[in-house]
Amino acid sequence: MVEPLGPGDPRRVGPYQLEGRLGAGGMGQVYLAASPGGRKVAVKVIRPELAATPQFRARFAREVDAARQVGGFHTAQVVDADPGAESPWLVTAYIPGATLQQVVAERGPLAPEVVLRLGAGLAEGLAAIHNCGLVHRDLKPGNVILAEDGPRIIDFGIAHDQGAETMTRTGAVIGTYAYMSPEQIRADRAGPASDVFALGSVLAFAATGRSPFDATTVPAIVHRVTSEPPRLDGLFGGLRDLVTACLAKDPAERPSTADVLTRLSVTGAGAPPAVAFNDLPTAPGAAPTAPAAAPTTSPAAPAKALPRRTLLFGGMAATATAAAAVPAYFLWRASGTDADPTKPVTRLSGHTSEIDCLAFAPDGKTLASGGYDNTVRLWDVATGRTITTYQGHTSNVMSLAFSPDGHTLYSGAFDKTLRRWDLRTGRPMSVAASYDGQNDYVNCLASSPDGATLAVGVGSRVELMTQSTGRVFATLTGHTGSMNHIAFSPDGRTVASVASEAAGGRIWLWAADTGRHLKTLTIEGRDHFNWVMFSPDGKTVAGAGPGVHLWDLASERHTATLTDAHPYVHTAAYRPGKAMIAGAGGVREPNTHDNTGKTVSLWDLSTGRVTTTLTGTMPESRMDTSISALAISPDGGTLAAALNQVGATVESAVSIQLWKLP
Repeated sequence: MVEPLGPGDPRRVGPYQLEGRLGAGGMGQVYLAASPGGRKVAVKVIRPELAATPQFRARFAREVDAARQVGGFHTAQVVDADPGAESPWLVTAYIPGATLQQVVAERGPLAPEVVLRLGAGLAEGLAAIHNCGLVHRDLKPGNVILAEDGPRIIDFGIAHDQGAETMTRTGAVIGTYAYMSPEQIRADRAGPASDVFALGSVLAFAATGRSPFDATTVPAIVHRVTSEPPRLDGLFGGLRDLVTACLAKDPAERPSTADVLTRLSVTGAGAPPAVAFNDLPTAPGAAPTAPAAAPTTSPAAPAKALPRRTLLFGGMAATATAAAAVPAYFLWRASGTDADPTKPVTRLSGHTSEIDCLAFAPDGKTLASGGYDNTVRLWDVATGRTITTYQGHTSNVMSLAFSPDGHTLYSGAFDKTLRRWDLRTGRPMSVAASYDGQNDYVNCLASSPDGATLAVGVGSRVELMTQSTGRVFATLTGHTGSMNHIAFSPDGRTVASVASEAAGGRIWLWAADTGRHLKTLTIEGRDHFNWVMFSPDGKTVAGAGPGVHLWDLASERHTATLTDAHPYVHTAAYRPGKAMIAGAGGVREPNTHDNTGKTVSLWDLSTGRVTTTLTGTMPESRMDTSISALAISPDGGTLAAALNQVGATVESAVSIQLWKLP
């Protein structure tokens, strides 16, 4: 399905007749077009604000020239471009076949002999790229097409010349975090070894159905990639040894693509058997699953199966499904009058990649969401319809906060910017702040109850900012890891913060007017907390991570530990007006019937026990499911949860689900 051209879209780009819109990304819009000879092509047109920069044009031209030189059997070809046009453009051709992401999601992990063949093809493709002086920088399952005669590496939209500065500003991070190398996350120069690291992650995904660094939040992924060993359960023998070598933290310790090809050669004695990539065998015990249905244009329209044709621009429009998923939403309500109250009553779909944060507006009528597709979306809670979609961030949206008057929405992202959106006009107000430190991602936000102060979690610190002027009047330092969450007490006098720290579970409390450190609440021998919150009466503070821990704020006494089936509670929320906490987290174990990745527990605080378990609905899949964010409306009547299938690149694999709470 292709979205019709809009009134502002061009009808022709160079000699190519445009036929519809396929998708959009940080660099521009992708269109379906026909060449003068009638061949279907994909045309990417660069955004005007980038095209207006001479420096960008020069770099774009250099990178297009390099990309045109890439040959070999395992890469997709750039067929035309005009970097000098008023709106620079780049053209590639369709490549028939599903992506590796789609195949594994629908059928499960691939058989070992297929993974070996896949690895050899990808290594050959990367060698062709590197031989032209390029580094791909975003090799991932969604950028690998399994064509009939072998794999193809797609998306040269962010590839860059090894010897040239990249098209993004210094310090920016480009790529998909679960497949990025440590040096890429640190925004250091990424050479061919960075692609080898990504190759190791892709092969692990093909063999196991998950990235070796999967986690439910960007900070957790970053920590795993940079500081923890990969998770390689399910890999054995020579393949495990090779993947382990590719995933070395030090680029100098990784094999070259030539070394990888030598170890994976598919010719000669001992070579893995030939396979047809359009009829792939899966790993033993990996039962096929039905393809996820694409969202429909309206609630009444029938669902459509996933298309089997993929485009070159994987990052811009990874698959025809992702590119053509044009409806802003679809709404599902439980049928019948006796619907299961533990099931969601409304399902919101529109994000095309994992959702990382949620926030209710002060009036409870609007829900905001932010995700890995770089967008902020506003939803009408009553109807489930999209109100608007804000585009401006160039990387994952990680945090959201409404001003108490409901006039302004703040958003923070992995692109190291804090943005303000005017909800009365629907227009972006400004970039409220930008940061240039190595790890200065805007991880979390909180607004004071009176609207005077915005707390911004940046890297491992918290900045207290006057909302009316944008002036930072205090910087809270002391955490040794990236910020996970911050919260104001109901009276606005205290700020609580938690971070990913080797020191374990600690909640830091600060004076909101001066930034002075007040106290630290700790749990010995516990993992770090991922969430912190105050009870509605301000008497209790809670930290979520290895269970939910409660402290009496006045006495600093630890009063309770709430546990459930989740090994780790990633996100939690107090329910206004009720002695209740909601919590969710974790992912299901692959190849099991463990359902905890898509469940929310409701604890009764008078007993400390789970009274209700809410279960989300997701397409049947071998992919891990997790709840990355929770929010409860100010009146306590609606609970929203963001459900993701880890590594998702299509709408059907991510959604926001709403429950009506009794």
